[in-house]
Amino acid sequence: MTTTTLAPYLTQQFFTNNGTFNAGGTLATFEGGTNTPIATYTDFTGTVSNLNPILLNARGECAVWLLPNTSYKFVLADSAGNTIWTRDNVTVAQLLTLFGGIDVGSANQYLLNFATPFTSYTNGEVIYWIPSNSNTGPSTLNVNGLGVIPITNINGTALGANQIVAGQTTEVMYFNGAFQLISIGSFTGSTIGTFGQEVPIPSAATTDLGTAPAHVVLITGTTTITSFGASASLAAPIYIGRFSGVLTLTFNAATLLIPGNASIVTTPGDSFIAQYLGSGSWRIAFYQFSASGNSGNQKIKPADTALVSTSTLTPDPDLQSNTLAVGRYSYELMLLFDSVAAGAGFKFQNDGTAIDSRGLSPVVEVGFINGSADGPKQSTFYAAPISYSSVSTGANSNQAIYKGSLLVSTPGTFGIEWAQATSTASATTLRAGSYLVLSLLNTGTSSGTVTHVYQTAGTFVETIPTGFNTLTCEVWGGAAGGGASFGSLAGNTLSGGGGGGSAGYARTVISVTGLGGDTINFTVGTGGAFAFPGTTSSVSSGTFTIPTITCTGGVQGTAATSSSVPGTGGAAGTATGGATVNTPGNAGSAGLPFSGGGFGGNGGSGIAGVNGGGGNGGRGSGVTAGTAGGAAIIIFTYSV
Repeated sequence: MTTTTLAPYLTQQFFTNNGTFNAGGTLATFEGGTNTPIATYTDFTGTVSNLNPILLNARGECAVWLLPNTSYKFVLADSAGNTIWTRDNVTVAQLLTLFGGIDVGSANQYLLNFATPFTSYTNGEVIYWIPSNSNTGPSTLNVNGLGVIPITNINGTALGANQIVAGQTTEVMYFNGAFQLISIGSFTGSTIGTFGQEVPIPSAATTDLGTAPAHVVLITGTTTITSFGASASLAAPIYIGRFSGVLTLTFNAATLLIPGNASIVTTPGDSFIAQYLGSGSWRIAFYQFSASGNSGNQKIKPADTALVSTSTLTPDPDLQSNTLAVGRYSYELMLLFDSVAAGAGFKFQNDGTAIDSRGLSPVVEVGFINGSADGPKQSTFYAAPISYSSVSTGANSNQAIYKGSLLVSTPGTFGIEWAQATSTASATTLRAGSYLVLSLLNTGTSSGTVTHVYQTAGTFVETIPTGFNTLTCEVWGGAAGGGASFGSLAGNTLSGGGGGGSAGYARTVISVTGLGGDTINFTVGTGGAFAFPGTTSSVSSGTFTIPTITCTGGVQGTAATSSSVPGTGGAAGTATGGATVNTPGNAGSAGLPFSGGGFGGNGGSGIAGVNGGGGNGGRGSGVTAGTAGGAAIIIFTYSV
């Protein structure tokens, strides 16, 4: 079907009230709703104005050409000047152009003189225009002197710097009291997140990526960054960036998520892709280190390092991680080393401030020493240095790969320190190409808890890890050993010694929210050897205040004194100070006389806790020597 339109009145003709031609009548024209005269024109050129009022010819006719999109009031009168009718607010709507011209204002305060008549701000009005200056922050637009109106992002937020770019065609739409920025130049980055020219932004504590109109940035300078700002649009949340210098990009679990859950020290040429999550929060979805050197948690020695005349372990600056956040990490360490003289040897150990919540961490070594396979084997990487007293010399480097995992409960670094196994004047060298790689397996802990278990006797300091809310502290003293028997097997006069008592147990559950880094003092007792008592374990305040807990060890079983008088069982240990539980241990059993078989008494049973259990008392001696009591133990369990 062909689309048609109704032909307009080509010549205006008017009549009197009695229906005759309004010969000699007049048509006066005013601005709509007013009595202010406004011109009409004799033809389409708009160069010759009609008289106002217009004098009608003998047929009541006149030629009337109007300005488009302008409101008129018409008043028709007869030749005697009597008003026949009035028609107000008559508008001929016509879309002539959306181009508002070149801005004649200043940066942030834009001003347009729209060539097409533009007499009011109405929802949905779209204007294309060319700014003369790039903006530096929140901005306004005033069209034809109708009033200053804010320019905003589509989500209503104020503009950041460089969202309006000098000389680039800019599109805005008026809606509910604001001009919304729709697009800039030949792309629509603020709408659908496409990309354009890279914009330099100086680094600052808050480096506002939302100010980049094309969502592509080059971050310059060396100032530490803690935030990417809050001006970005959720409608177009993706940004691409590069760094031109060395600075620290600071990890924050709430506002700046970084791969590896750790801060990054940037190197020139590093690049990233970031996503705005709203409310000032960002996630770096991808981070690519440049090829200019060691970055992140992938460390490679760029050159050989030699040590002479020292067996003191020294941190290797090339093999140190960035700060590791709370989480589970895997690591792989490849070492290439040799000595000028075989006797110099090589030793190494981990160093750094990250605390592994499991205490000692075994690592697997798979390598070749002096050309022979030297693995796999288990080594206590944390407990003592791993040492090679005799290694290959010259170009025949030893190769060793160590693999393991870390469950980091307190943020810090992880690295390698090394030295000669034996101090000599002949150099030991750690070769270029040695590397340390750490990978984040998951943030936090899989169970939401971290448990520190201590069974080595001595006095220590516990540091409360960050990110946890509740501490369950459990304490056991050492269980006692069993008592001796009497007599001899040859004389058939054996009588059993008494069993040792088990230790007391106490438990305290207490809040540690926000107390990461505070300390607790504690002493781990010892289990009693054969015929000896266990000793006391205790926990007391350090910088963190905790009720003093004391759990005494069990008492040893006594020795039998004759074939008819066996040993008595040792008394149980006691527990005091536990804010939640205080439970004494169990006494050991008496031995049996020769007439009863001469058996030694059983040790007292250890007390079960929440995250572990106390050791049993030692069994009294029968035919052979009695047994030692179970070890003392202290367990700190942290939960979120």
